[in-house]
Amino acid sequence: MYITEQYYMYRLAYDLITEDNFEMLHMNMKTNELWLEKKERKVSKIIRFVHQGFDWKNHLKSDIASVFQRVKSMNRFFTGKNINIYNVYVTSHEPVDDWEVLKKPMILKEKKPLKMNVFYVTEDNIENEQMRLLRQIDSSVYHNIQLPTELEQEEYVEKYKSTLHSLLYDKNKEIENVFTYGKPRFTYIFIVLNIFMFLMLELNGGSTNIDNLIQSGAKYNPAIIDGEWWRIVSSMFLHIGMLHLIMNMIALYYLGMAVERIYGSTRFLIIYFLAGIGGGLTSFAFNIHVAAGASGALFGLFGALLFFGVIYKHLFFQTMGKSVILILAINLVFGFMVPQIDMGAHLGGLIMGFIASCITFLPQKRNIIVQIFSSVVYLVLLVYLLLYGIQMNTLLFG
Repeated sequence: MYITEQYYMYRLAYDLITEDNFEMLHMNMKTNELWLEKKERKVSKIIRFVHQGFDWKNHLKSDIASVFQRVKSMNRFFTGKNINIYNVYVTSHEPVDDWEVLKKPMILKEKKPLKMNVFYVTEDNIENEQMRLLRQIDSSVYHNIQLPTELEQEEYVEKYKSTLHSLLYDKNKEIENVFTYGKPRFTYIFIVLNIFMFLMLELNGGSTNIDNLIQSGAKYNPAIIDGEWWRIVSSMFLHIGMLHLIMNMIALYYLGMAVERIYGSTRFLIIYFLAGIGGGLTSFAFNIHVAAGASGALFGLFGALLFFGVIYKHLFFQTMGKSVILILAINLVFGFMVPQIDMGAHLGGLIMGFIASCITFLPQKRNIIVQIFSSVVYLVLLVYLLLYGIQMNTLLFG
């Protein structure tokens, strides 16, 4: 019966993956344990298969509690608002005492409520328990109970194990490749360049000296109207005061590392400058004060991560998603509360960074229509900001 139990478990898991769009989460061939997931209508369906039996109800109950805790600890990996757990035990015998009360649905109240149904599959009830499981998960899989010979079962088990292991390996490798596509070369270069420019400012009269900032290339609207458009770019590498530099360099390190690893150096460079230029022109159009800093480009990197979240929604929220959104929200709220902060550059950089990411798209993914449309949108916005900025600043500065 031992090989038959394994055959049933691995075949059903294989069928659910290949025919019903479940994905592998975890596999332990030593303990014969499999975890599958499928998100459907804001519900994460988690199936846990384990080839294990229990002699007593309390032992089974203890294992059920441990499964609840394991799912609770992995809560952030599941994007559904509700989590349904289907805990399937495959074994040759049932507990000797009255255990069937554990088949009733159990609920653990959390931010994401956990609901568990237990299935205890033995030779005597295999058909009923299988149908109960397939019904509850709304599966279209039809699993024929008729068994091949014992020798064929052994061959099938090895085949299923190998296939499932390969699927899990490929999935993990794909995730690893997504986050390690590029190396953060330009992130380090920009940090060094920003620090170098800050030292030059300090040596030439101080980074908070307005005249020194203007002479060194800060955003200064009257000069830009007179034709010094290069200030839109040069101002990206100047910072006003040590705190401004430190905060932006910390942000550049963490955001730059993430974006350059995901997008690669060339795409990172394009996004950084397109966002920085967009943020600079937004500041030119809506902020008359002298301004400097990498904030527009940095908010563009936020935009790049948000675009990554659009393309890899599940992976985004499994990893960095909630933290990115929270930090971005805090920065935006703080920016609106502090008058000295150039929100034009921040919002312009964020929007232009997202659009720039649509233009470059992600490595090994393409959408020509979206990329062309995004390029047009970027140019239209750039021209609008340019013309509006010239008009408004001409009225103010003559």
